[in-house]
Amino acid sequence: MSSHSGIMRVDPLATLAAFGRVAYSELVTIVILSVLFTLVSLPVVTVGSALLALVRVLTDSVTGEVTGNPISERARAAAFLTATRQNVKRGLPLSGLLVVVGVVTTIYLSAASATRDAAFLLGSLAGLYALIIAVVWTLRAATLVVRAPEEQKPSTWGALRNAAYHLIETPSFTVLHLVCAAVVCLLCVAVQIGVVLLLPGLLALLEVTTFEETTGEGALRLVRAYRGELV
Repeated sequence: MSSHSGIMRVDPLATLAAFGRVAYSELVTIVILSVLFTLVSLPVVTVGSALLALVRVLTDSVTGEVTGNPISERARAAAFLTATRQNVKRGLPLSGLLVVVGVVTTIYLSAASATRDAAFLLGSLAGLYALIIAVVWTLRAATLVVRAPEEQKPSTWGALRNAAYHLIETPSFTVLHLVCAAVVCLLCVAVQIGVVLLLPGLLALLEVTTFEETTGEGALRLVRAYRGELV
């Protein structure tokens, strides 16, 4: 990431390289957190708090690697469960948004499958697009919440509003983010078990690396950290 004449420049290739490198190095963590996320989200209303916890733990894990203070797998799992309990109320708006979009999309998909009607097929396609947007949007809101100092944490609604503005600031990069998220979803669905073992963690990690590129010190720093090139 660089800035010239007040214009923020981002490096999509660096972001993809960081995502791939961190995903490879943190595969065990991604699997553990994805399974925990799925289990914790079964009551549905806890989806938002689980999302906040997922972003919190992956952000801390990546930051720990960059600063030379890695966190053990057991500590990460414990931190996830603790953060989930602490954020149940804060996560309700995120749960509501994702559940509403998910339910509407499911209804259209079911109707399209039963009737083969073109209108329902188009509605299903639009719903799937909306679901990807909702996931990326809520993940960015979660990032803004967990990265803010404790005394300056925004409300969840405020974080959703700020997340929308944040994503709009780099429209082409946000489109790439959405495309990558869609590809990750398709690959995990194709593998089937990947939906439980990989999808939540990979989507959250994609958010961590893209945010680092647009707002942090650049995604290439993550690549160097995981190569052991930072001291």
